[in-house]
Amino acid sequence: MPILSCCLSHLKIHHMIVFKKYTVMAIACLAVLSSCGSDNEGGPTTEYDRQTMVAHYADNLLVPAFTVFENKTEAMDAAVNAFVATPTAGTLATARTAYQEAYLALQDVSVYEFGPAEEQLLRANLNIYPTSAAEIENNVTSGTYDLQAAANLDAKGFPALDYLLYGAGSEAAVVEQYTSGAHAANRKKYLQDVSSLVHQRANAAYTGWTSGNYVDTFKNAQGTAVGSAVGNLVNQLNFDIDVTKRAKVGFPSGRFSVGEALPEKVEAYYSQTSLDLLKQAIRAEKAAFLGMTANGTNGPGLDDYLDHVEAPYGEGMLSDAIEAQFDAALAAANAVQGPLAEAVTTQPQAVTKVYDELQKLIVLTKTDMPSALGVAINYTDSDGD
Repeated sequence: MPILSCCLSHLKIHHMIVFKKYTVMAIACLAVLSSCGSDNEGGPTTEYDRQTMVAHYADNLLVPAFTVFENKTEAMDAAVNAFVATPTAGTLATARTAYQEAYLALQDVSVYEFGPAEEQLLRANLNIYPTSAAEIENNVTSGTYDLQAAANLDAKGFPALDYLLYGAGSEAAVVEQYTSGAHAANRKKYLQDVSSLVHQRANAAYTGWTSGNYVDTFKNAQGTAVGSAVGNLVNQLNFDIDVTKRAKVGFPSGRFSVGEALPEKVEAYYSQTSLDLLKQAIRAEKAAFLGMTANGTNGPGLDDYLDHVEAPYGEGMLSDAIEAQFDAALAAANAVQGPLAEAVTTQPQAVTKVYDELQKLIVLTKTDMPSALGVAINYTDSDGD
């Protein structure tokens, strides 16, 4: 009901009513003005402070994440070089630990593949899996290869390191490959080349954020259109959730192979650290949604933006529904026991639960959230939502 007519309905005053009563009723009308109008039909009365939110993401989430990633890959490269110089069980263990830490750090920056990270094509150059053991062995045997070539996308990056550091099985077997094994010298060089290229890509992305001018470019990309800071955040968050759902869980669990599990398609197949990477990816995606820093500080994020525009979901708020769905996906991942490569065949229902929860999540973040914020999704996936 329009405010004026609603107000008049509270002031049905006969012309004979005394002035005192008229005054009382007029005051009562003013008290109910807000309830007389339609429910927030005008939306929020103030513009959301996107600039502050974007600055928070740049200064407190993105730059720190790329800094950690650069440091972890640098430490990994140093550990790999130490192992190559002196291949022992001890130096191998150190290289493996450094590799795992760097791989986990990749999950934290994968959600931000725009700007310098997009220029380096971090996902394509560092994390195409399953890796091709046959291509790697051919490269090692020949000693001639171009890791920058598209043909070697599945023979480099973290998946290739996973094979090179774990593929032979026991520590002793791996050490033997790099000491007395056939083409040991070539294998050492290949391991170093792959590790060095990972660090180079990580360093280039880090430098673009810290030494280049991309921080200012990001902060000044206002609005919500394609290419804006908000547009990039929303699109890459969704793309990363899509990758988590399809590549980390869907393909190995048989979601796209008529129910036939394909354990060899899991991430980090040889080190059996797939579940750790899956959980870290979900945590990183949730943090990106909330605007939460690595130390747990919850700053202005996409959830707050949704609250500002009063985006509803059912009888509650859309931001709460999305956060709860992140928690549901992580809880499902935590319920899976043992290596994911085994779980896809021994615990199919538990793994399917993870996929289903991620599917529910992507509907909320890819359909409801962009609609509420006026952001266009400018990428497509292969399975639809």
